[in-house]
Amino acid sequence: MSVDGRDGAEAPADAEDSVPAQRARYDSGVLPPPVEQPPADAELVERLRSGDDTAYEELFRRHADAVRRYARTCCRDAHTADDLTAEVFARTLQAVRGGSGPRHSVRAYLLTTVRRVAADWTRSARREHLVDDFAVFAAQAARGPDAPDDTLPPGSFGAGHELGAEVRAMHEAEQSLAMQAFRSLPERWQAVLWHTEVEDESPSEVATLFGLDANGTRVLASRAREGLRQAYLQAHVSEALTLDEECARHADRLGAYARGGLRTRAERGLRKHLEECARCRLAAGQIEEVASGIPAVVPVAVIGWFGAAGYAKAAALIAGGTGAGAAGAAGAAAAAGGSAGSS
Repeated sequence: MSVDGRDGAEAPADAEDSVPAQRARYDSGVLPPPVEQPPADAELVERLRSGDDTAYEELFRRHADAVRRYARTCCRDAHTADDLTAEVFARTLQAVRGGSGPRHSVRAYLLTTVRRVAADWTRSARREHLVDDFAVFAAQAARGPDAPDDTLPPGSFGAGHELGAEVRAMHEAEQSLAMQAFRSLPERWQAVLWHTEVEDESPSEVATLFGLDANGTRVLASRAREGLRQAYLQAHVSEALTLDEECARHADRLGAYARGGLRTRAERGLRKHLEECARCRLAAGQIEEVASGIPAVVPVAVIGWFGAAGYAKAAALIAGGTGAGAAGAAGAAAAAGGSAGSS
Protein backbone atom coordinates (compact mmCIF):
# COMPACT_ATOMS: atom_id res chain seq x y z
CA MET A 1 0.00 0.00 0.00
CA SER A 2 1.44 3.35 -1.03
CA VAL A 3 1.59 6.45 1.14
CA ASP A 4 -1.79 7.66 -0.10
CA GLY A 5 -3.60 4.37 0.27
CA ARG A 6 -3.02 3.08 -3.27
CA ASP A 7 -1.49 -0.26 -4.13
CA GLY A 8 2.24 0.12 -4.80
CA ALA A 9 5.08 -1.99 -6.07
CA GLU A 10 6.98 -4.36 -3.83
CA ALA A 11 10.73 -4.63 -4.37
CA PRO A 12 12.78 -7.79 -3.92
CA ALA A 13 14.04 -8.23 -0.39
CA ASP A 14 17.63 -7.58 -1.38
CA ALA A 15 16.65 -4.25 -2.98
CA GLU A 16 15.18 -2.55 0.05
CA ASP A 17 15.57 -4.67 3.17
CA SER A 18 19.26 -5.52 3.11
CA VAL A 19 20.32 -2.44 5.06
CA PRO A 20 23.06 -3.70 7.37
CA ALA A 21 22.79 -3.17 11.10
CA GLN A 22 25.62 -0.95 12.27
CA ARG A 23 27.69 -1.88 15.30
CA ALA A 24 30.61 -0.11 16.89
CA ARG A 25 33.81 -2.07 17.54
CA TYR A 26 35.28 -2.55 20.98
CA ASP A 27 38.87 -1.39 21.44
CA SER A 28 39.87 -5.03 21.06
CA GLY A 29 38.46 -5.00 17.52
CA VAL A 30 35.75 -7.53 18.36
CA LEU A 31 32.21 -6.64 17.36
CA PRO A 32 29.78 -6.44 20.30
CA PRO A 33 26.37 -8.12 20.11
CA PRO A 34 23.95 -6.12 17.91
CA VAL A 35 21.79 -3.63 19.75
CA GLU A 36 18.16 -4.69 19.69
CA GLN A 37 16.11 -2.05 17.86
CA PRO A 38 12.51 -1.13 18.73
CA PRO A 39 9.92 -2.71 16.43
CA ALA A 40 9.51 -1.00 13.06
CA ASP A 41 6.16 0.47 12.07
CA ALA A 42 5.68 -2.43 9.64
CA GLU A 43 6.07 -4.94 12.47
CA LEU A 44 3.62 -3.01 14.65
CA VAL A 45 1.09 -2.95 11.79
CA GLU A 46 1.35 -6.73 11.42
CA ARG A 47 0.90 -7.18 15.17
CA LEU A 48 -2.07 -4.83 15.07
CA ARG A 49 -3.57 -6.84 12.22
CA SER A 50 -3.28 -9.90 14.45
CA GLY A 51 -5.17 -8.20 17.29
CA ASP A 52 -2.30 -6.86 19.45
CA ASP A 53 -3.68 -3.73 21.13
CA THR A 54 -0.26 -2.75 22.51
CA ALA A 55 0.91 -2.28 18.91
CA TYR A 56 -1.92 0.21 18.36
CA GLU A 57 -0.87 2.12 21.47
CA GLU A 58 2.72 2.38 20.23
CA LEU A 59 1.68 3.54 16.76
CA PHE A 60 -0.56 6.16 18.36
CA ARG A 61 2.33 7.33 20.56
CA ARG A 62 4.63 7.69 17.55
CA HIS A 63 2.28 9.50 15.19
CA ALA A 64 -0.54 11.19 17.15
CA ASP A 65 1.19 14.55 17.61
CA ALA A 66 1.91 14.94 13.89
CA VAL A 67 -1.63 13.88 12.97
CA ARG A 68 -3.11 16.29 15.51
CA ARG A 69 -1.01 19.20 14.17
CA TYR A 70 -2.23 18.54 10.65
CA ALA A 71 -5.82 18.02 11.80
CA ARG A 72 -5.69 21.42 13.51
CA THR A 73 -5.23 23.09 10.10
CA CYS A 74 -8.68 21.84 9.08
CA CYS A 75 -10.48 22.61 12.36
CA ARG A 76 -11.69 25.74 14.07
CA ASP A 77 -10.44 24.67 17.52
CA ALA A 78 -8.15 22.20 19.28
CA HIS A 79 -11.02 20.10 20.68
CA THR A 80 -12.32 19.40 17.19
CA ALA A 81 -8.78 18.52 16.07
CA ASP A 82 -8.61 15.97 18.90
CA ASP A 83 -11.90 14.44 17.75
CA LEU A 84 -10.70 14.34 14.16
CA THR A 85 -7.43 12.69 15.23
CA ALA A 86 -9.32 10.04 17.19
CA GLU A 87 -11.54 9.21 14.22
CA VAL A 88 -8.53 9.03 11.88
CA PHE A 89 -6.83 6.46 14.11
CA ALA A 90 -10.09 4.53 14.53
CA ARG A 91 -10.55 4.31 10.75
CA THR A 92 -6.94 3.27 10.28
CA LEU A 93 -7.35 0.54 12.89
CA GLN A 94 -10.47 -0.66 11.10
CA ALA A 95 -8.64 -0.68 7.75
CA VAL A 96 -5.66 -2.63 9.12
CA ARG A 97 -7.86 -5.16 10.91
CA GLY A 98 -9.80 -5.53 7.64
CA GLY A 99 -6.66 -6.47 5.73
CA SER A 100 -5.88 -3.11 4.08
CA GLY A 101 -4.30 0.10 5.38
CA PRO A 102 -0.58 0.94 5.43
CA ARG A 103 2.37 -1.33 5.95
CA HIS A 104 5.40 0.99 6.17
CA SER A 105 3.96 4.42 5.31
CA VAL A 106 1.93 4.87 8.48
CA ARG A 107 2.48 8.63 8.84
CA ALA A 108 1.53 9.61 5.30
CA TYR A 109 -1.44 7.23 5.34
CA LEU A 110 -2.72 8.87 8.53
CA LEU A 111 -2.32 12.37 7.06
CA THR A 112 -4.22 11.39 3.93
CA THR A 113 -6.94 9.95 6.17
CA VAL A 114 -7.17 13.29 8.01
CA ARG A 115 -8.10 14.99 4.74
CA ARG A 116 -10.58 12.26 3.80
CA VAL A 117 -12.33 12.16 7.18
CA ALA A 118 -12.52 15.96 7.33
CA ALA A 119 -13.97 15.95 3.80
CA ASP A 120 -16.65 13.52 5.03
CA TRP A 121 -17.43 15.92 7.87
CA THR A 122 -18.16 18.73 5.39
CA ARG A 123 -21.27 16.77 4.37
CA SER A 124 -22.62 16.57 7.92
CA ALA A 125 -23.42 18.82 10.86
CA ARG A 126 -19.73 18.69 11.80
CA ARG A 127 -18.98 21.02 8.91
CA GLU A 128 -19.44 24.00 11.20
CA HIS A 129 -16.39 22.88 13.19
CA LEU A 130 -14.10 23.07 10.14
CA VAL A 131 -12.48 26.19 8.73
CA ASP A 132 -14.36 27.53 5.70
CA ASP A 133 -11.32 27.35 3.42
CA PHE A 134 -11.03 23.62 3.99
CA ALA A 135 -14.74 23.10 3.32
CA VAL A 136 -14.37 24.90 -0.02
CA PHE A 137 -11.25 22.86 -0.83
CA ALA A 138 -12.97 19.55 0.00
CA ALA A 139 -16.06 20.37 -2.06
CA GLN A 140 -14.02 21.41 -5.07
CA ALA A 141 -11.58 18.49 -4.78
CA ALA A 142 -14.50 16.06 -4.91
CA ARG A 143 -15.52 17.42 -8.34
CA GLY A 144 -12.52 15.96 -10.12
CA PRO A 145 -10.07 17.77 -12.40
CA ASP A 146 -12.37 17.94 -15.45
CA ALA A 147 -15.69 18.78 -13.79
CA PRO A 148 -17.37 22.04 -14.90
CA ASP A 149 -17.76 24.87 -12.41
CA ASP A 150 -21.52 24.36 -12.04
CA THR A 151 -21.40 20.80 -10.67
CA LEU A 152 -21.93 21.93 -7.05
CA PRO A 153 -25.44 22.69 -5.77
CA PRO A 154 -26.18 26.42 -5.34
CA GLY A 155 -25.44 27.59 -1.80
CA SER A 156 -22.97 24.81 -1.02
CA PHE A 157 -19.34 25.45 -0.13
CA GLY A 158 -17.32 26.00 -3.30
CA ALA A 159 -20.35 26.66 -5.51
CA GLY A 160 -20.02 29.66 -7.81
CA HIS A 161 -16.24 29.70 -7.51
CA GLU A 162 -13.64 28.78 -10.07
CA LEU A 163 -11.56 25.75 -9.15
CA GLY A 164 -9.10 26.92 -6.51
CA ALA A 165 -5.36 27.03 -7.22
CA GLU A 166 -4.65 24.47 -4.49
CA VAL A 167 -7.20 22.02 -5.95
CA ARG A 168 -5.81 22.45 -9.46
CA ALA A 169 -2.32 21.90 -8.08
CA MET A 170 -3.37 18.67 -6.37
CA HIS A 171 -5.02 17.29 -9.51
CA GLU A 172 -1.99 18.19 -11.64
CA ALA A 173 0.39 16.68 -9.10
CA GLU A 174 -1.58 13.43 -8.97
CA GLN A 175 -1.11 13.02 -12.74
CA SER A 176 2.55 14.06 -12.84
CA LEU A 177 5.39 11.81 -13.91
CA ALA A 178 7.15 12.52 -10.61
CA MET A 179 4.18 11.18 -8.65
CA GLN A 180 3.91 8.21 -11.01
CA ALA A 181 7.56 7.45 -10.28
CA PHE A 182 7.08 7.90 -6.53
CA ARG A 183 4.10 5.54 -6.43
CA SER A 184 6.09 2.89 -8.32
CA LEU A 185 8.62 2.66 -5.46
CA PRO A 186 8.35 0.05 -2.71
CA GLU A 187 6.29 1.41 0.16
CA ARG A 188 9.26 1.33 2.52
CA TRP A 189 11.20 3.60 0.19
CA GLN A 190 8.22 5.94 -0.10
CA ALA A 191 8.01 6.09 3.69
CA VAL A 192 11.69 6.92 4.30
CA LEU A 193 11.58 9.63 1.61
CA TRP A 194 8.44 11.09 3.17
CA HIS A 195 10.02 11.36 6.62
CA THR A 196 13.50 12.52 5.61
CA GLU A 197 12.59 14.79 2.69
CA VAL A 198 9.04 16.10 3.20
CA GLU A 199 9.01 16.24 7.00
CA ASP A 200 12.74 17.00 7.12
CA GLU A 201 13.37 14.56 9.96
CA SER A 202 16.88 13.29 10.54
CA PRO A 203 17.77 9.61 10.15
CA SER A 204 18.28 9.35 13.90
CA GLU A 205 14.78 10.76 14.51
CA VAL A 206 13.01 8.25 12.28
CA ALA A 207 15.27 5.20 12.60
CA THR A 208 12.87 3.61 15.09
CA LEU A 209 10.04 3.68 12.53
CA PHE A 210 12.09 1.40 10.25
CA GLY A 211 13.65 -0.87 12.87
CA LEU A 212 17.12 0.47 12.02
CA ASP A 213 19.80 2.64 13.55
CA ALA A 214 20.63 6.09 12.17
CA ASN A 215 23.30 4.84 9.76
CA GLY A 216 21.04 2.10 8.40
CA THR A 217 18.32 4.69 7.83
CA ARG A 218 20.75 6.89 5.88
CA VAL A 219 21.57 3.94 3.64
CA LEU A 220 17.88 3.19 3.13
CA ALA A 221 17.12 6.85 2.27
CA SER A 222 20.04 6.98 -0.17
CA ARG A 223 18.80 3.87 -1.97
CA ALA A 224 15.28 5.27 -2.06
CA ARG A 225 16.47 8.56 -3.62
CA GLU A 226 18.40 6.70 -6.31
CA GLY A 227 15.37 4.46 -6.90
CA LEU A 228 13.17 7.52 -7.33
CA ARG A 229 15.59 9.08 -9.81
CA GLN A 230 15.70 5.90 -11.88
CA ALA A 231 11.91 5.50 -11.75
CA TYR A 232 11.38 9.08 -12.91
CA LEU A 233 13.82 8.65 -15.78
CA GLN A 234 12.05 5.48 -16.84
CA ALA A 235 8.64 7.18 -16.66
CA HIS A 236 9.82 10.06 -18.83
CA VAL A 237 11.49 7.77 -21.36
CA SER A 238 8.33 5.64 -21.59
CA GLU A 239 6.18 8.73 -22.17
CA ALA A 240 8.58 10.14 -24.75
CA LEU A 241 8.60 6.89 -26.70
CA THR A 242 4.83 7.04 -27.08
CA LEU A 243 4.46 10.77 -27.74
CA ASP A 244 7.18 12.08 -30.00
CA GLU A 245 9.99 10.54 -32.06
CA GLU A 246 12.32 13.53 -31.54
CA CYS A 247 11.75 13.47 -27.76
CA ALA A 248 12.36 9.71 -27.73
CA ARG A 249 15.76 10.25 -29.39
CA HIS A 250 16.90 12.47 -26.51
CA ALA A 251 14.96 11.07 -23.53
CA ASP A 252 17.50 8.49 -22.38
CA ARG A 253 20.23 11.15 -22.30
CA LEU A 254 18.53 13.32 -19.68
CA GLY A 255 19.94 11.40 -16.72
CA ALA A 256 23.52 11.76 -17.92
CA TYR A 257 22.82 15.42 -18.76
CA ALA A 258 21.60 16.11 -15.21
CA ARG A 259 24.82 14.57 -13.84
CA GLY A 260 27.01 16.50 -16.30
CA GLY A 261 28.13 13.25 -17.92
CA LEU A 262 27.29 13.85 -21.59
CA ARG A 263 29.96 14.26 -24.22
CA THR A 264 30.16 17.73 -25.79
CA ARG A 265 28.50 16.82 -29.09
CA ALA A 266 25.64 14.92 -27.45
CA GLU A 267 25.12 17.70 -24.92
CA ARG A 268 25.02 20.32 -27.65
CA GLY A 269 22.32 18.37 -29.49
CA LEU A 270 20.29 17.87 -26.31
CA ARG A 271 20.54 21.54 -25.37
CA LYS A 272 19.19 22.51 -28.78
CA HIS A 273 16.26 20.13 -28.31
CA LEU A 274 15.54 21.50 -24.81
CA GLU A 275 15.39 25.03 -26.21
CA GLU A 276 12.61 23.89 -28.55
CA CYS A 277 10.71 21.40 -26.37
CA ALA A 278 8.97 22.61 -23.21
CA ARG A 279 8.02 19.06 -22.12
CA CYS A 280 11.60 17.78 -22.15
CA ARG A 281 12.83 21.04 -20.61
CA LEU A 282 10.43 20.50 -17.70
CA ALA A 283 11.57 16.87 -17.40
CA ALA A 284 15.22 17.92 -17.29
CA GLY A 285 14.47 20.35 -14.45
CA GLN A 286 12.52 17.73 -12.52
CA ILE A 287 15.30 15.17 -12.93
CA GLU A 288 17.68 17.66 -11.29
CA GLU A 289 15.10 18.15 -8.54
CA VAL A 290 14.76 14.40 -8.00
CA ALA A 291 18.55 14.11 -7.75
CA SER A 292 18.62 16.57 -4.83
CA GLY A 293 15.52 15.38 -2.97
CA ILE A 294 11.86 14.57 -3.29
CA PRO A 295 9.89 16.42 -6.02
CA ALA A 296 7.65 19.20 -4.72
CA VAL A 297 4.58 17.68 -6.37
CA VAL A 298 4.68 14.59 -4.11
CA PRO A 299 3.40 16.20 -0.89
CA VAL A 300 0.89 18.18 -2.97
CA ALA A 301 -0.54 14.97 -4.42
CA VAL A 302 -0.48 13.02 -1.15
CA ILE A 303 -1.83 15.65 1.25
CA GLY A 304 -3.42 18.22 -1.06
CA TRP A 305 -4.49 20.56 1.72
CA PHE A 306 -1.87 22.65 3.52
CA GLY A 307 -2.47 24.75 6.62
CA ALA A 308 0.01 27.18 8.12
CA ALA A 309 -0.10 25.48 11.53
CA GLY A 310 1.25 22.13 10.31
CA TYR A 311 3.70 20.63 7.86
CA ALA A 312 5.60 23.85 7.33
CA LYS A 313 8.44 21.90 5.69
CA ALA A 314 6.12 20.60 2.98
CA ALA A 315 4.61 24.04 2.38
CA ALA A 316 8.05 25.64 2.26
CA LEU A 317 9.29 22.93 -0.11
CA ILE A 318 6.44 23.60 -2.50
CA ALA A 319 6.71 27.37 -2.20
CA GLY A 320 10.31 27.02 -3.34
CA GLY A 321 9.46 24.65 -6.19
CA THR A 322 8.50 25.35 -9.77
CA GLY A 323 5.38 25.11 -11.86
CA ALA A 324 1.65 25.38 -11.27
CA GLY A 325 1.73 22.75 -8.55
CA ALA A 326 4.20 24.76 -6.53
CA ALA A 327 2.30 28.01 -6.86
CA GLY A 328 -1.01 26.36 -6.07
CA ALA A 329 0.12 24.64 -2.92
CA ALA A 330 1.90 27.74 -1.70
CA GLY A 331 -1.35 29.62 -2.20
CA ALA A 332 -3.21 26.93 -0.28
CA ALA A 333 -0.87 27.30 2.65
CA ALA A 334 -1.35 31.07 2.64
CA ALA A 335 -5.13 30.73 2.45
CA ALA A 336 -5.17 28.21 5.28
CA GLY A 337 -3.03 30.54 7.35
CA GLY A 338 -5.63 33.27 6.95
CA SER A 339 -8.40 31.01 8.16
CA ALA A 340 -6.40 29.61 11.04
CA GLY A 341 -5.53 33.07 12.21
CA SER A 342 -9.14 34.22 12.17
CA SER A 343 -10.59 31.23 14.04
